[in-house]
Amino acid sequence: MKYLTLYLPYLFVSFSLWLPTKPWFFPGDEVTYFAILILFVLFQSFLLYFKTKHSFLEHSFQNYLPSNWIIASFYFLFMLCFPILNRSWGDGLLLLETNLLETKLFGFQFTLDEILESILHSQLTHVLSSFQFPEDPVLSYSILSYVAGVFFLFVFLSIGKKQSKDLSILFLLSSGGILLGFGYAENYTLVTATHLSLYLFLYRYTNRPEENDFLLYGSTALVALSMLFHLVSGYLVIVLVYLWIYHSPKEKKIKHLVFCTLLGSMILLPWFVYFSAFHDPTVDHNSTHLIHPPFYPFKRWISANHFKEILSVLFWNVFLSAFYLLYQFTFQKEKWKLFISNPFHKLMLVVILAFSLHGFLHNPQLGFPADWDLMGFYWLPISFLAFLYWKHEARIVWEWIPLLTFGTTLVIVSAIQLNKTNPKDELLWEITKKSIFTYANENEFFIKSLPKEDKKFFAKGDFLFFKGEYITKQLCDFPEKKFLIESMKQHRRQWKDGFLKGTFKSKENLNVFLTEATKTNVLYLKSLEANKICHPML
Repeated sequence: MKYLTLYLPYLFVSFSLWLPTKPWFFPGDEVTYFAILILFVLFQSFLLYFKTKHSFLEHSFQNYLPSNWIIASFYFLFMLCFPILNRSWGDGLLLLETNLLETKLFGFQFTLDEILESILHSQLTHVLSSFQFPEDPVLSYSILSYVAGVFFLFVFLSIGKKQSKDLSILFLLSSGGILLGFGYAENYTLVTATHLSLYLFLYRYTNRPEENDFLLYGSTALVALSMLFHLVSGYLVIVLVYLWIYHSPKEKKIKHLVFCTLLGSMILLPWFVYFSAFHDPTVDHNSTHLIHPPFYPFKRWISANHFKEILSVLFWNVFLSAFYLLYQFTFQKEKWKLFISNPFHKLMLVVILAFSLHGFLHNPQLGFPADWDLMGFYWLPISFLAFLYWKHEARIVWEWIPLLTFGTTLVIVSAIQLNKTNPKDELLWEITKKSIFTYANENEFFIKSLPKEDKKFFAKGDFLFFKGEYITKQLCDFPEKKFLIESMKQHRRQWKDGFLKGTFKSKENLNVFLTEATKTNVLYLKSLEANKICHPML
């Protein structure tokens, strides 16, 4: 029975491909997936057939296995050859546009949701431009993404160096989350690398009771640092509470609670206070999730659509490692109890629980596949725990090799597919960059004259109308073109007057304007979709 269970992933993939609408987590074509499916089902059956002949497997295969370092090296070359270029995954052009606009106007992008992520990407753009590289955030995002990807590989390889030919690296390579390291333009790469630093720290010190002070203070500092990279790390406070309950001696409980609270506050508060009140400009309070957290509607917590979304993200990000751990829990009870008795392994379950809560409670506003990266932070602790369980085994469990390579192959297919670009998106991005440079040159002086609390909000709205006018002029002629351009110009005048005269201090007046402006923006987006760019001024 348990061996038949190993075929469930193949059955699930087969079932998904037969659906009338192919799920988003299979970006490749059906023929490729079915060919891979047939190949690995045969491979799986072959290994299970020879399962009883251990000597055949041990002596015929194991001596020829490549080391994890060799596999990772070739995988890294693959990462370089196939960066993620599909702008429909993640925040896409909107993220790149916002980063470049704020970098040109204010020196760097900053938001309370992801302070260090956005600042570091902007600063790298400045450094690269000083060496005559183009001012394009795509370049800085790609470089930092690859740095994070190398770090993922290095940590897994370093921990597994004593058994270098056990294929354990495949638990990382078969997880869709590794695509964050494929030159991916998003604000989730560095925070994920920071999380891995935390897991590595916990791995080193959780099993050392004599160093409980260092464990608690170091963990607090790393969690606070990761919150500066992205506020989703706030769920790791659950891990800190667990550490305080189970790893703080009774006589030190109050001391640890007070000192850890002070340490975390000293790391976080200066940044939030500075950007909220003192920096010029201050943060735009209308665009931070810190003030308006997007929780999933309570009435839809228990719904078929919600669970379908959760399972889709789980499958895309980490299906093989999650299935492996579930299999061990189900069929290897004694081994599982022994494995999970390790304090660090228990702690990783708490991490998984913390980020699973995020995956359940957060409302992905862009939907899928765009928000796959935001909703699946549990991929790394699950992969890490499965990796450690595999290391815990006394020998290679050969029947899992087909599944490990199957999962890795699916990730490779996804990367190849997501490497393909849409020429229309590439042209639109080139024009958007030009519009940002033009806008910054024409409006930087006026924006600097505004109060510091208005600068970012004004610039975002004003550029929205400027860009709409700028790009609409370059579209092929269509009946509403002139009307749309005039509407954008009128909105810009009204937007500027609203700030100069102070009428937008009234939320009612602001909401009336935004309602009308939104209607125009919808028309612009529809025209952009329906018409080609015929007059690109690059």
